[in-house]
Amino acid sequence: MRISRALVSALFASLCYATPVLVSTTSGLLQGSQTNGVSSFKGIRFGQPPTGALRWEPPVPFISASLQNVTTLGPACVQQFAFASSALDQFLFNNPADPPAESEDCLFLNVWAPASAKQKLPVLVWIYGGALSFGTASLPTYDGTSFAANQNIVVISPLAGNNLGFLDQELALLWVQENIAKFNGDPDQVTIMGQSAGAQSVSYAISRHNPGNAPFRAGIMLSGAQVSTSPIPTFASFNNFSAAVGCTQAPGPARLACLKQVPEATIRNFTNGPSSGSFTPVVDDVTVFSDPLERIRTGLTARVPFIIGNMQDDGSVFAVGLTDLSAFLTATFDGLVTADEVRPLYPGLNDSQIISEIIKDAEFLCPAELWSGAAVGAGVANVFRYTYGAVFADLQLFPGAGAWHSSELPEIFGTFIPATATAAEVTLSHTMQTAVANFIKNPTAAPAPNWPKYVPGSLTTTLAKLAYNGNVDADNVVQAVESDSIVHSHRHSVILGTALFWTLFYLNGVTAARLETTLQLQSSALKRGMDSPITFILSHLPVGYFIYSLSSPVNGIGQP
Repeated sequence: MRISRALVSALFASLCYATPVLVSTTSGLLQGSQTNGVSSFKGIRFGQPPTGALRWEPPVPFISASLQNVTTLGPACVQQFAFASSALDQFLFNNPADPPAESEDCLFLNVWAPASAKQKLPVLVWIYGGALSFGTASLPTYDGTSFAANQNIVVISPLAGNNLGFLDQELALLWVQENIAKFNGDPDQVTIMGQSAGAQSVSYAISRHNPGNAPFRAGIMLSGAQVSTSPIPTFASFNNFSAAVGCTQAPGPARLACLKQVPEATIRNFTNGPSSGSFTPVVDDVTVFSDPLERIRTGLTARVPFIIGNMQDDGSVFAVGLTDLSAFLTATFDGLVTADEVRPLYPGLNDSQIISEIIKDAEFLCPAELWSGAAVGAGVANVFRYTYGAVFADLQLFPGAGAWHSSELPEIFGTFIPATATAAEVTLSHTMQTAVANFIKNPTAAPAPNWPKYVPGSLTTTLAKLAYNGNVDADNVVQAVESDSIVHSHRHSVILGTALFWTLFYLNGVTAARLETTLQLQSSALKRGMDSPITFILSHLPVGYFIYSLSSPVNGIGQP
């Protein structure tokens, strides 16, 4: 019996093409697709478009009973890059080779779920980075297919952002609570995970929820945590913005009404210009508190298990082109410390390397140490701290980049490039993905063999060095070392522990945006439409997993 070539082609195509799949949710009857054992639902609208009268207002749930085709990623929120931003920033967080569409209408999320799940699975909500002002859930790095297929976890990726953006995140988490069971996810087993500004968003979420009322049971913070927020917004920049876009009324309802009519493109042009100012979270004592560490110490926050840590070379991508240590210290810390005072703290390094180390210490390592120490001191029982040191040639952005900020993400998501990845890189990806999945399944147990619970103190070997010295297998990927061995004690002095840490963190660590801006009146700050979406991943490890990707920004509360 002969089979025609056309029939063979048709049969092969039928195996490769996605199969439609339907799920009924509060957002409507969702038609996604199923391929290779994973059901994906991309571009699920969870909030009404935050445009027109809803611009700079708290998000409103999107409710529908209609059929929704959710097979295409939603647009990124309107991006804000620092004026004259480097191509590196846009490559890392906005994929300029294939730029995603940008829109103020960006309250969408994505879900990846195992197609054959027979039980309720753990859920991972992923929040991507981007300084709370740029980034997108459409980056190939954040694709949840591998995680869902290999780890039996439901993954969700939504938005990123600021005060109103934080409300967007809360609305997305509410959507998860109301709908995840329809995807065989367990609403009682939600873990929120973020990187960089996404990790800060996780810390904000933990700090604003009281004990027992958080819509998640665990958190994972990759290179980022909130330790302080300026309580005093400045309005001069917002006044300048209003005037620049043609709204010259006095602060109040009339000016707000005018600003709601300004074209999106006009706002984007200003916020990406030389006089734009920056978008930052503002203390409102609802979504953002001035001293989250004190809230942790006094038991006012969600008492959930968490993983927190940083990359060995978190500062390298931020120090590109910076070689003058004296100029860096003067510009960044206003003369509080000198190069001669700082160099002895980093023996054997040149000035460019010292700048990289200062950025790492101030923005990523110290926040992890302060946050984890406060939680353990307050009795949070399951805290796991790490530093990650894997370096692979095919992931090096430039010579000497090292284990740079966000270079662990292809390993965790399994989105490395097979053609260039070494066998060790493939193995480490499986090891790291499994460790994350283990924590999502059971946040009270060690994520990997020999990974101890963190205890502050120089004599406790409870800090996990991950993937150092070529160790990539599950049984050797963790090297437990003294908990304060990564930061020399002198770096916690007044010079670095106070002046450098607090100043640098404030300047660079809490930038954010949406279409409401941080340039605001009252207790707001953050703009929804201008910053990037946050990615939520819902995950479970048993048989399959879902990934939700929310393409929406985070922003401020209050009104201009």
